[in-house]
Amino acid sequence: MNNTSRSKPVDQLTIEDLKKYPIWTWAIEEERNVFQDETWVTPAKTTNFTEELNGSVVLGELTISDGEIFPAMFNLDLYTKEAIISSIVFYNEELNEYCALEDFVKELHFPLSVKLVLTIYNQKEELLFEVNRSDIYKNQITTHFRRLKNA
Repeated sequence: MNNTSRSKPVDQLTIEDLKKYPIWTWAIEEERNVFQDETWVTPAKTTNFTEELNGSVVLGELTISDGEIFPAMFNLDLYTKEAIISSIVFYNEELNEYCALEDFVKELHFPLSVKLVLTIYNQKEELLFEVNRSDIYKNQITTHFRRLKNA
């Protein structure tokens, strides 16, 4: 089975998809297919995240102030000294629905936290992001990241 047959619109991407394939890239090269457009994603050919995969969708965990944890997906960008996540969508199992974090800003108590565990530059990394209300409005949450020189 090739990646094209696993491609899907990003709004149909699930937590289960991300558990099976931890990095989903934008399927730009597949736009020539009649039924696909720029909203489609496909599993990356690697599980090792590098700058070349910036903007890809990855799996993480969202922890709200009462300690409740939700699986979440978001876009990840890596730079020399920082990692940035955006477009956070979490899965609420109780409601059996996917929710955009920005739709719940007024209902949440801040700060929140997001944890991401992923192979980055051939090393298993755990990145922690503290999320404040203003970060959600900017749609950009940043944490420090140090790339190893020989990675």
